[in-house]
Amino acid sequence: MWNNITGQADTITKLKSIFKTRKISHAYLFEGNDGVGKDAAAIEFSKLLNCTNLVNGDEACDKCDNCKKITSLRSEYFKMIFALPAGKNDDSDSDPIEKLASSDFEAYMEQLELKSENPYYKISLSNANNIRISSIRDLVSKIYLSAPAGITKVFVISESDKMRNEAANALLKILEEPPKNSVIILTTSKLNSLPQTIIGRCQRIHFESLTPEQISVKLKANADYPAKQIELASKISFGSYSRAAVLLEMGVDDLRNRAIEYMISLLKNDFAEVVTISRSISVKNDKEKVRNFLFFMNVWIRDLLRVRNQSAGFEAELINSDLAERLVKLNSNFPNSDIFSIILDLEEAEKLIGQNVSLALILINLSIKLKRHFN
Repeated sequence: MWNNITGQADTITKLKSIFKTRKISHAYLFEGNDGVGKDAAAIEFSKLLNCTNLVNGDEACDKCDNCKKITSLRSEYFKMIFALPAGKNDDSDSDPIEKLASSDFEAYMEQLELKSENPYYKISLSNANNIRISSIRDLVSKIYLSAPAGITKVFVISESDKMRNEAANALLKILEEPPKNSVIILTTSKLNSLPQTIIGRCQRIHFESLTPEQISVKLKANADYPAKQIELASKISFGSYSRAAVLLEMGVDDLRNRAIEYMISLLKNDFAEVVTISRSISVKNDKEKVRNFLFFMNVWIRDLLRVRNQSAGFEAELINSDLAERLVKLNSNFPNSDIFSIILDLEEAEKLIGQNVSLALILINLSIKLKRHFN
């Protein structure tokens, strides 16, 4: 039901209106920041299109067979497509899931289960950087299959910006000649990374960032963490429930403290400590943890920029408002630091995470660059 979605009142109203008027497009583009509920809404809309026992005329019942199968992501008329690792004979037109190595298949099933339990969960598979052409070819082969009367086949392409050109071109052919009784929903947080030819053939639905209060309420309902940690995660996540949940799971206080310790160590020329922190953060090759570590540093530096501008009431604008005194001291000690170059280097380091580069080495090399910009 729509109460499974946090916030997004305007978007829900729009989707309800689309359903009530039966002016259903063949393709939708759900766009907005990461972790705001685009996948969750796509699943909910899919249930609505196929529910056999509607509530109030515009809500899925969550109880009929169709609703249950879509919720579990196991309906033969609903498929969620996302980035996968390469499989055997990946250029074939057969189902790419069947081509996965056994370990990758087990990880895929585990991620699917987590997504079915929590539609806000962000699927993450090792070595899965792109939505494969075979996944789109499989969509093409299935979208033309017949379905029982009253059934709408729905295909959700999560993080559709991860499609390479060949996959996007294969999808474009379907969007140009869409079959009846089928809907394709693309979700993305990087709208400009999609080809204009794809964007132009979809009905765009925008999702707003969530407020810290909305995120906090949902976190308190779904997890048992100290109120102070929930408050920090809600505030620092920039409107993304998914990011806030991940930060809590990783230990939001500890991760922030380690990021600050890393910064202090490089400024004190304590290279040994920088190496120690870099290795501890990158242990087990945890890319998501390193990304969030860099995210905390990025937030810290942007707060430093707010301190430097010192407009009236700047303390209230700080994300790390509880550490305002430390930020003011850092600014006074390094008044000529090149903040914009620091931010660019942090963003470049994050890009390297997706490549085959040692995570510890990324952080160690980053410290050398940052030290130069502070001086």
